[in-house]
Amino acid sequence: MKLIHAVTYRYREGLSEEDFRTLTKRFIEFGTPPGVIAHYERIDGKGGFLLQDVPEDPEAIKENLLRYAPWIDFEVFPVTTMAEAFPLIQRVYG
Repeated sequence: MKLIHAVTYRYREGLSEEDFRTLTKRFIEFGTPPGVIAHYERIDGKGGFLLQDVPEDPEAIKENLLRYAPWIDFEVFPVTTMAEAFPLIQRVYG
């Protein structure tokens, strides 16, 4: 079963325009982390989510999250496709 990470994020409450400028500069500096399959921003401007291949070095995920921690709250979930998960679900509950 191939696992990927689903990462959801929300911008912290009370960020100023200057905070968003700084965050934008940080993103330009570091760019999209390796292994990102898709990255989506919420239309309401409150955050977004991304899907990322699980890196060989799990410290890379933590390092990337720490770069943005002053401005963003994250949740990281290991996920797989339903096509891959369903045989296991069926074996247990079918």
